[in-house]
Amino acid sequence: MKRGGPGREGQRLSSLSQLLSFMRPSFLEQYLGSETLLLSREKQPKASAQLDHKVCYLCHSLLTLAGVVVSCRHIAPDQRGELQLLCMQLDRHISTHIRESPQAMHWTKLKDLATQTYIRWQELLAHCQPQAQHFSAWKAV
Repeated sequence: MKRGGPGREGQRLSSLSQLLSFMRPSFLEQYLGSETLLLSREKQPKASAQLDHKVCYLCHSLLTLAGVVVSCRHIAPDQRGELQLLCMQLDRHISTHIRESPQAMHWTKLKDLATQTYIRWQELLAHCQPQAQHFSAWKAV
């Protein structure tokens, strides 16, 4: 399968950075929760638990897809800024908004996935150092 060129990859990262804030669990809960308002009061606790699982599953799926988009082993130096923005947004919009609890291990697993994704993206950043001007003793001053 043929991959797009560097411009296409940068466009993917830019698009992903625009969409990452929509993966925030509270946003997904608000979006999906509008359907639970229509349920009767006696079904509310069960509906709330179902909504909680739906939100976690959807966030997990979207985060997995985001990981696939940024799965290449080499990021071009001109894409470094986009990847830094993705890391910042992952931390701001997802990792900090995941509530962990022993009663809800699905959230803990999602937090683990977010952490693993963040680490993988940081490793890509480490291998994508900006091109610096190196001092050369051979150049005339």
